[in-house]
Amino acid sequence: MKAAIQRRLAVITGGCGGMGIACAREFGRAHDLVLTDISAERLSQTQAQLHDEGYLVRACVAGDLAEPTVISALMETIDSHGPLGVLLHTAGVSSGMAEWQRILRTNVVGTRLLLAAIESRLSMGSVGILIASVAGHVALVDKQVDALLASDTPADELLARMEPHLQRLVATQGQNGSFVYSSLSGPSYGLSKRATIREAALRAAAWAKRGARIVSISPGIIWTPMGRYEVEHGQAASIVLEQTSLRRWGTSMDIARAAAFLASEDASFITGTDLRIDGGMIPARLGEGY
Repeated sequence: MKAAIQRRLAVITGGCGGMGIACAREFGRAHDLVLTDISAERLSQTQAQLHDEGYLVRACVAGDLAEPTVISALMETIDSHGPLGVLLHTAGVSSGMAEWQRILRTNVVGTRLLLAAIESRLSMGSVGILIASVAGHVALVDKQVDALLASDTPADELLARMEPHLQRLVATQGQNGSFVYSSLSGPSYGLSKRATIREAALRAAAWAKRGARIVSISPGIIWTPMGRYEVEHGQAASIVLEQTSLRRWGTSMDIARAAAFLASEDASFITGTDLRIDGGMIPARLGEGY
C-alpha cells in the first residue's frame, strides 16, 4: 500500500544497536527508515522485527562506514528513497570493544566520510544528530590532536600520526593522577567522541546554508548491550556509573526522545551544539568548581 503523503527519510546508522532501534521506533512513526549496520544478517533481523511492529524500512545497507564503497551505497539508497529528513548517526565502537585503530577508523573516519557525503543531500529542514559520549567531555584537550582529527588526513596516515600523540597523552594522564589507561583504546575513544562533538560545531554553518541543522548528543551510561559490555570490559565505564548523580542507568529511549526534540520545530534555533544526557555525571565529576 502506497502512503497518501510522501514521508521523508530517517537514516539511522548503527541501526541494530540499542540506541539505533530505539531511534527507529521513535522516528519511524513519522518517517520512512533507512538502516545501516556492519552485519547484513543483523540488519535483516532488525528490519523484520520493525516490519512486524508496523514500521516501514525502505532499505538496509550493510558494511563499514569507514569504507568509501559503503558510503557510496548508502548515498545511492538515500537518492533512491529520499528526501532526507533526519540523520541519526548512532554507529560507533567503544574502548572495551576494539583496539584503538578500529575505534578511530569507525568513530572518526567513518563519521567524517558520512557527513561529507550527506551534505549534498541536505534540504530545508534536514537535521543531523550525532551520538557522541560524555567521554568526549572528559578527554584531555589537545589542540594538535583536535586539528588532526578534524582534518581530511587519509585513514592510514591518520592512524600513523595519532599513535605518538596517544602515547604522549596516556603518559600525561598518569602524571596528572587521572585515570591511568592500560592501552591506547581508552584515550582513543574519548578523543574520537570529542571529535564527534566538534564535527557538529564545525559543520553547523555549512549546514545552515542549506536550511539544515546538526547537533550532537553525549550519553552517559546507557542500558544497551554496548553500555553493559563496557561496564564489564571497558577501562572507565564502571567509574562513570559510580559518578552518575541520578544513581541509575539511562535508557535508549532517553536518547531517542531527546533526539526527537532536537529534530523537531521546537528546537529550530538549536544547531552546532552538544546535549549531555548523563544523569549529572559531568557536574558530579567536576565538583563545585563546575
